[in-house]
Amino acid sequence: MNMTQTRAYNGSDANFIIFSGQRINIIEEKHDDFIAFNPHFTPQTLTELKTLFETASNIPSDHTYIDIQAKATENVATKLAICCKFFKKCKFDIELAFPNDKKVWNQFGFNDYDEARRNGKLMYMFLTDFHMIADKYRDTLTTNGWKEDNFNEILTHRNELKACMYEQSECILNRNRATEERTIALNNLYEKLAIYFKAAKILYEDDEEFLKWFKFPAPAPNKASNEESEETNETVNENQKLE
Repeated sequence: MNMTQTRAYNGSDANFIIFSGQRINIIEEKHDDFIAFNPHFTPQTLTELKTLFETASNIPSDHTYIDIQAKATENVATKLAICCKFFKKCKFDIELAFPNDKKVWNQFGFNDYDEARRNGKLMYMFLTDFHMIADKYRDTLTTNGWKEDNFNEILTHRNELKACMYEQSECILNRNRATEERTIALNNLYEKLAIYFKAAKILYEDDEEFLKWFKFPAPAPNKASNEESEETNETVNENQKLE
């Protein structure tokens, strides 16, 4: 995933949120110990910690955005199929209006259609050109039964396809933006927790069992790498569908 922020914490966002929530509850129960230990710790410090936690927890997960993005991608594919079906009908009309005139057929995009039908952006450009040529041969097409609605329908399909592609692009941007915002919030939470954890090592140095609650999760390189790779592949695949 294209992000400028690097996670300061180990594991997934969801796991770190659960981990942090549990530790904050313990810190809240023992906060008088921290206040007595050092003036850095105040009721306001605890409030700030809890606010950071709430902020990070309220940013929707990647899974939510993946589902939204999948639906937007499906909409592009559906509209692309509709555009293809529309052109096939137009192609039939054009062949009747210009029998055996392959040079004119190619002006209407007969030789470009096979490539355009595979890609939303190419189909958008294809329909733009198609409308221009249809307007050029407006008299002949009108004589052969086309009405103003037929000409307008070309641009209607083009614009609806554009709207679907725009929605898909927005979904990808929103997902990346939310991931970055969540990472920033969790990094800030990590930094606040780290100060409490550092103090806890001194406060509870004689209680080894209790100190286990003040240790961050150890890194798991293989699992983290696989998760990151899967996220990257998902984003790359969705971006390719836009090209």
